[in-house]
Amino acid sequence: MSEFFSIPGAPLDNNLVERALKLFIRQRKNSLFYRTEHSAYIASVLTSVIATCLYAGVNALHYLVAWQEHRAEVFADPAAWLPWTYHTALASP
Repeated sequence: MSEFFSIPGAPLDNNLVERALKLFIRQRKNSLFYRTEHSAYIASVLTSVIATCLYAGVNALHYLVAWQEHRAEVFADPAAWLPWTYHTALASP
């Protein structure tokens, strides 16, 4: 018998994982049409940041704006500006 059946509450499907993978597969396919390799790289990074915000329950636009407004602080302490911790960094003076 599989270990799967011994875990209570285990989901019977993997739709969440498939949706996450689909986002990156679509980005990889779209990156073929960017003008330069660097612009495709930047788009991939932004897609990753937006997807991370989505799964962390953070508004991606507010997060990216906070990054821009506090650029020096982000470079000084990147760990404090992760999507799930940046509210604390915004609250501190």
